[in-house]
This record gives sequence, C-alpha cells and structure tokens, in this order.
Amino acid sequence: MGASNGVKIPHWIEKTGEDFCPSCAVGKGRGFIEKNLEAITAFLKEVLEPDIPSNKNGLLQAIDPRARLFGIGLLILSSAILTSVVSMMMLLATVLVITIASQISINVLLKRVLPMLIFTLFLIFPAVFSFITPGTVVLEILRMDDFNLYISKEGLEGVSLLLLRVMLMVSLLSLSLLTTGYPDIFRALQSFPIPRFFITALSMTFRYIIVLLKVAEDSHLARKARTIKPLTLKEGQGWLASRMWFIMERSMQLAEGTYLAMTARGFTGEVKTVSVFEMRGRDYVWIGFAIFVLLLAVQL
Repeated sequence: MGASNGVKIPHWIEKTGEDFCPSCAVGKGRGFIEKNLEAITAFLKEVLEPDIPSNKNGLLQAIDPRARLFGIGLLILSSAILTSVVSMMMLLATVLVITIASQISINVLLKRVLPMLIFTLFLIFPAVFSFITPGTVVLEILRMDDFNLYISKEGLEGVSLLLLRVMLMVSLLSLSLLTTGYPDIFRALQSFPIPRFFITALSMTFRYIIVLLKVAEDSHLARKARTIKPLTLKEGQGWLASRMWFIMERSMQLAEGTYLAMTARGFTGEVKTVSVFEMRGRDYVWIGFAIFVLLLAVQL
C-alpha cells in the first residue's frame, strides 16, 4: 500500500488509466453497454437533433415551409415515376444544385444517403445475376453443362434504376429535414389532408425520444459511478435489457403525464410555432417548378 500524510491508500485506488473502467467487459475503456448506448444515442441525435442550416439564407430556407414540403413531395413523386437512368441523373443533378443553393454541404447529405444506398445495394445485388434476371450477357461467371451463371445487362439496369430512385428520394427527404426545423414541419403538415391526431402524436414522439435518450444516458452513468468490479459481457447485456424495459415503462408514464398536463392547459391538438407562415411569389414559383418537373416525368 502507498502512504500519503500517514494515511494508507489501497493500490486499487492509486491505479489509474482505462484498464479500470467499471463498465468495461474486456478492460479497454468501453464495454458492451457503453459502445451500444453511444452508437444508438449518436445515431438518433444526428437524425433528430442535427446541426441543420435551417436558419441560413439559402434557396429552400427562403420558401414557406408549406410550399417547401409540397414541392419536395412532388419531386419525390417525380423520382418514383421516372424510368430511365438519364432522366434520373438529370433530376439528381438538379437536386445537387438545390442543395448547394441552400448552403448545405454535400458531405452532410451523403452521410444520410450512403447508409440507405449500401443497405439497398446489399438487398438487391443478387438481381444482377442471370438466375434472377436473365438477359444479355455482360460478364460470364460460370458455365456448367446446362447451367450458365452470368451478370445480365437487364439486371444491371434494374439495380441502377432502383439505386438512383432510392438516392433521389432519400436526398429530397433529407433536404426537407435539413432546411426545416421539426416544429415548422409539424406545423406545415397541418395544412395537408392528414389527421391532426397523427401529426400531434408524431411531434410528441420526436420530442420525447431525446428525453428518453437522456434518461438512458443518466441511468448508465449512475450505474457506472456505483460499480467497482468490471461487468462481464453477460451482465452488461442483462443490464441493458432491463434498462430497455425501464425506459419503455418510463415512456408510457411520461406520455400519460404529458397528455394530462397539456389537456389541463387547454391543448386542442393544434401544433403552434413562433414562426408565421405567409405565402409569397417565390413560394408559388417553387411549387410551379415542382409541378413542371412532375409533368415532365410523366411525359418521359
């Protein structure tokens, strides 16, 4: 044991560094709980609380949120209608121009688009092979008697079209989220033929996911501060499962309490924001542009 002013100090208190992290399962600084909690929290916060440039003086930011969402919805519909690679590439180039004009970094957009593209490619990649999409041979892989495995031209075209369509839709949806704050989105949705109850429930869901994430982080920090012996992987998994159930119960209690508090204060189901919506000439120009693209997509 060490000594300081005549007081004996145990060696395990003197020991410092990452090897003694209480939440570690293998002694490398972060265990099962911390890694999973950080990954989930980082992903949800990036989606629900992004560092969005919605207050910048960009192209889309200057448009009324109602017209913005309506126009982007028409462009998404156009991307679903288009059936040629060339026309989709032209629309994608238009989306990139809109992104730059809205002062949004291409890297920020790619961070949201690439995961969905990779996931989609993983699902549909087998469609390029002849046993799913036979046709013109592009690359022969295997030939055995009556069996011929190759990559077909039709398969490549189908996969390319689907990937471009996914890229366009995700890019447009990301643009709407990156240029519009969530309160304005829910307020604008009230102008569309959507049940008000659904909009209210969706807005409360987005708001309180962050609150529940904070509860999960505080719960883990409290457990970590009270633990000396490192947790095993099995113990960490069990504790994480118990916290998930605890958060589910907490969310139900929070939802009921919040609803009663809002009802007591006169809430009628209408989402209100500080922003005042007012349609101007540029808003109608944006809607006209989106309608033009949609009509052009129908003709193509």
